[in-house]
Amino acid sequence: MFKFNFNVDCEAESGNEGLEVESTDPPLEWLPALRHEITNHHLPSSSDVDVVKVTVGTTKIKHLVESCALKKLQEKGNSCNVSSVLQKHTDLVPAVYEGGLTIWECTWDLLQHLAGLDICLKDKRVLELGCGAALPAIYCALHGAHITVQDYNEEVVNFITIPNVAVNLHNSTTEEAATSTDVHLSQTLASRATFYSGDWAAVNQLINQQTCESSRGESITDDVHDEGQKFDLILTSETIYNPSCHKKLLDLMTAHLKQDGIILLAAKTHYFGVGGGTQQFVDLVKAQDQLQVQSITSNNLGVKREILHMNFKIK
Repeated sequence: MFKFNFNVDCEAESGNEGLEVESTDPPLEWLPALRHEITNHHLPSSSDVDVVKVTVGTTKIKHLVESCALKKLQEKGNSCNVSSVLQKHTDLVPAVYEGGLTIWECTWDLLQHLAGLDICLKDKRVLELGCGAALPAIYCALHGAHITVQDYNEEVVNFITIPNVAVNLHNSTTEEAATSTDVHLSQTLASRATFYSGDWAAVNQLINQQTCESSRGESITDDVHDEGQKFDLILTSETIYNPSCHKKLLDLMTAHLKQDGIILLAAKTHYFGVGGGTQQFVDLVKAQDQLQVQSITSNNLGVKREILHMNFKIK
C-alpha cells in the first residue's frame, strides 16, 4: 500500500525516467458492481447534520463534512475495508480505496464550469462517475435533472453520496431531512437519484443488464428505448490518475451517452507519481475515434487543470 499526493507541484526526481520495470505484483482484484437501494439507515441522523454550505453561481449546495463519514466508518470498525486504509492516512490504494471521501480541486472547477454553461438541465438524465460527494450531480439535480451517480467504494456511496443527496433534495429543512425516519424520504430520493458502486467495467455491465431487463415487455423498439435510457450529460472529475483504468472509463461513457449528449471531464494535466493525465486520456479518445474532444484550461496556477468537452462525432 502506498500514498499518492495529487497536490504535488513538481515531479520527484527518481533518476529512472524511461526505464520499464516488470511488475511481479499479482493482478488487482476490482470490486464488483452494486446498485444501492435507499433505506433509512443510509440517511443522515440528527448527529450528522454538520454540513458545509457553498454557493455555485446562484445555486446553494450543502455537503456533509468529512468527519461525519469518518465517524460512521469508525463505528463499523474492521467490517469496513475503507476504515483500515484511512488509518494509514492514505489518499489512494488501487482497487481498495479510490479517494472518494475527499473533495478534490477539479470538482470545484467542474461546478464553476457547469454554472457558466447555458444548458437546460430540467428533466435531463445526468451520470456522474467517481462521484464521491457528488456535488456536480447534486448541482444538476437541483436544476431538475434525474441523476445517476457512481463511486468505487460502497462505503463512500453509503456514508457520503446518499446523505449528501438527501440533505439537498429533501423538500424540508436539513434538520427535518436528517431526523426523518419515514418511507417518504427514501422514495423521494429513489425517484430522483440512482446510486451505484464498484469498478467501471462491472458497473457498465450492470447498467447494460438493467437496461435490457427494463426494456422487456415494452412496445417501443429497442433502439428507441436504449437511447431513452442513456444520459444527456456525463460528468467526472479527478478520475484519470490511473492510466490502466482509462479504457474502462471511456468505454462506460461512450456506451451510455446519448448521441447528442455531452461529457465533461475535469482533471489535472498530469498526476505526478501515478502517470495519468489529460493528454494520455485525449490520446485514447482520438484512438477510439468516436468522440470529438476540446480542452479548456480551468486553472494555470501550480499543476495545470483542464476540463475536457466531449461529444460524439457527427456521422
